[in-house]
Amino acid sequence: MKAPFTSLHARAYCHATEVRERVEQAVANAMGEVELVTSQTQGHHGNEILVIETHAKGGQQAELLLGKLSPSDLKELIDTIDNRIDESCNLFMRIDKQKAFDGEIALTRGGDAIAVRIKVAAYPAKKEAAAARAKDFLLARTH
Repeated sequence: MKAPFTSLHARAYCHATEVRERVEQAVANAMGEVELVTSQTQGHHGNEILVIETHAKGGQQAELLLGKLSPSDLKELIDTIDNRIDESCNLFMRIDKQKAFDGEIALTRGGDAIAVRIKVAAYPAKKEAAAARAKDFLLARTH
């Protein structure tokens, strides 16, 4: 089954207590060969925060990322798909940043994460249609 995805956007924050190269490596481990763009912002108390992002068109990077998830994480995505897709047909997930640095790609609910948004191609472009397409693709990956 061809991946029903049109783009992927990922973002991770690098706080002053973290090493930039390690956060970049975590993103690269999760997303594969992608170009990283870094911008700088400030936290509430004036602390420096780096925002490390990547954007990839087409479904290849999304398919690569999803292929790195464990069967239990794929099941969690399937079971929670309706809550992870918005009205604009975007699928959201959070990848554990520390585990990604260590080479393990896993979902997390924690704050120290790589935030991922995957655009799902659905016709009509409705949340329900996008959820069904994404779910069908994920189900095919579990067999």
